Parts: sequence; C-alpha cells; structure tokens
Amino acid sequence: MLARRGTTLVELIVAMTLAAIILSAATGTFVRQRRAASDHASRVGAEAQLRAALGELQVALAGVSASAGDLAPGEARDTAIQLRSLVGSAVACDSGAGQATVAANDTSATRASAFAANPRVGDTLWWRVSGASSWAARRVAVITTSVGACPAAGADPQPLLRLTFTSADTVPRGVPLRVTRQERFSFYHAADGSWQLGISEWSDVLHAFAPPQPVAGPFRLVAPGARTGMRYFDASGAELSMGAPGVTVSSVARVRVAVVAPWLRSDGTPGPYRRDSLDLALSHGP
Repeated sequence: MLARRGTTLVELIVAMTLAAIILSAATGTFVRQRRAASDHASRVGAEAQLRAALGELQVALAGVSASAGDLAPGEARDTAIQLRSLVGSAVACDSGAGQATVAANDTSATRASAFAANPRVGDTLWWRVSGASSWAARRVAVITTSVGACPAAGADPQPLLRLTFTSADTVPRGVPLRVTRQERFSFYHAADGSWQLGISEWSDVLHAFAPPQPVAGPFRLVAPGARTGMRYFDASGAELSMGAPGVTVSSVARVRVAVVAPWLRSDGTPGPYRRDSLDLALSHGP
C-alpha cells in the first residue's frame, strides 16, 4: 500500500500566495465596478433632475400666450418667470350676474368642464362672449358648491361650482370659461446652499407668493461655457435684452430654458457637468 505524501510548507506558501493574488485581483475588480456603478448612478441622478426641470417648465408654458397677458410684466427674468397657469376650462351652465356656474367634475361625453386643480379664491375667471375681440376677466371672490343640472354636461344632476366675483357683469349661459392662477417658477438659492428650481403659487391670504416649493435640483447657476436660467426671443428669432425689469413680455414668442447639474464621483471629486436645454414656443391665442 502506497503512503500518501503530505503538503510541504513550500507548496502551502505557494498556494496561499496564488490565492492572495487571485483574491486581490477579484477585490480590485469589484471595487472598480462598484465605483463605476456609483459614478453612473450619480450621473443618471443629475440627468434625471435636468429632465424633471425641463418637463415641469414645458407643461407650465404649454398654451401660455404673451400677447394675451399670460406673462406678468417685469417678471420674465433670467432666473425666474411668472405666468398665468390654466387651472381649468368649462362652459357656463347658466346665465348669472356677478357669477358663473360650471360642472365641477364632468365625466360625460361632452366634457363641458375639466379642472386640473380645484379653483380657489384669488384665481381669475375668464369668459368670452360671442363676437367679442377679447376675454373678460374677474377675480374670483367666493366659491360655493351645490348639486344640479348643467345643460352643457347633460340632464343628470351633478356637483356644481359657483364662482362669484365682485362686479355686475353677466356671464351668459353656454360661453367658454377659463380659470387661471398666477405661478412663479424660479431658480433660487436654497438654505443648504444649492440652487433649486421651485414653484410658488399666489396666496390670496398672504397677498403674496408663497415660499417656493422645490421641483428639481440641485443645479449649478454658472458653469464654464453654460448657465442655468431662461432666455427670451421675439417672433423674428432675435434675443430680447434683459433689463432691470426683465424683458418686454408682450414681445416674447419663444423661451429657451437651460439647466446645468453637478454630480460627484465616488471619490468625492466633481464630475463633468451634465447640461440640457429646451426651446418652448408660446401660443398666439388668448
């Protein structure tokens, strides 16, 4: 019977050395992959903030018309824009002096009303009488609810909204209505030192804009060869000059929004800035 030879010390040392080399190589590969994954996640996160900011402003500016006064004079600036956003549209259910009645939630095939948010005191009610050259506008002072029929939305009883304003103007039955609200988008310096895109809505209680609520960020306001903010162009494509009160809003036909986002590598050093931009043409109607 043959005797089994044991492992020598030299063989054991060689085996341990090879194992250490293999383990070191595997560990190095894992660390590099982990750093690459972390860098990729950081870049993707920065790009997601770019898309969020541009997407929010694209939705907000859809349907906005400078010629109809949807941009507030003196409030179209390089880091902020104040606009009249659409809360909803409807058809007047009945004629009324100093008030307009609309279906609150029309789910019928006629879709006589559609609201993205609940109207509130301080919003602006707009209506346009047949043959009129422009829309009439009044501030909403009181909102009450009831249940009843709205011919424009069908014969069945349904929730109604009565929007009351402080004047004797009559809103005829069947005329188109719009409800709008003042909003301000701004790139602002947050408490943590970062630059964020925020949205502020007009508060009728405060008689001022509420503090901005963050939408996306952080961003870099100024970076080499790029800048976060808004630029404005007229119908001929010429850029409008940015004075102390902003640009002349009635001349704005196109808004270019540019955003620059920072990101950090896994070792804590900043990576190349991520940037994107979007050109938004304004509508020509009311």
